[in-house]
Amino acid sequence: MKFSDDKASGPPSGEGAPPLIVEPDKYSYTFGVPQGWEFSVEQAHQRGASLAFFPKGGNFNNSDTVIYVNEIDEGCAPHCISVLAQRINNTIQDVRDENPAAQVTPDPPAKTKEGVDAQIRLVKGARDPRDPKAGDDSEILAFIGHDETIILIVLTARNTLTWDTDYGAFKQLIAGHKFFNCKSPELRVPCAH
Repeated sequence: MKFSDDKASGPPSGEGAPPLIVEPDKYSYTFGVPQGWEFSVEQAHQRGASLAFFPKGGNFNNSDTVIYVNEIDEGCAPHCISVLAQRINNTIQDVRDENPAAQVTPDPPAKTKEGVDAQIRLVKGARDPRDPKAGDDSEILAFIGHDETIILIVLTARNTLTWDTDYGAFKQLIAGHKFFNCKSPELRVPCAH
């Protein structure tokens, strides 16, 4: 997986409130923090991602398992949902371009807090972006489409001994996803249009 230069804001670490990613006057979103995990906006930004999660006491570089979040909107707003399948195919093609031996299989969708389906793809033979010279690893990709953007969530693991537990945390994170835009009725700070 390649990282992009997405912009985000939020608290610098996993202490206290859940993470909030904000695109001012456009949209914002949050995720649930899985039990036993923490997050860092700062560590994610250092690697070109919007948000990173890892087991408590770990960090983006040293944890065997990391979940990171990015957006793959490529100018699709306000119709990103209509191009979701195309963006998934493009991302999978990028994975295969990086490693032609990568095996990609779909997994049943996971539901967000709002009932939106996150489309899931399992990738075996992926290259961990934290250590591209390492051997093949496993990843799970989840794509959540909204009109304004497509959110990509990636679980990457150097060691699959804790795979089932990590996949459970991944699904907890998705289940806690909530998206807000300027039309959302529960906004505390209205958009400045």
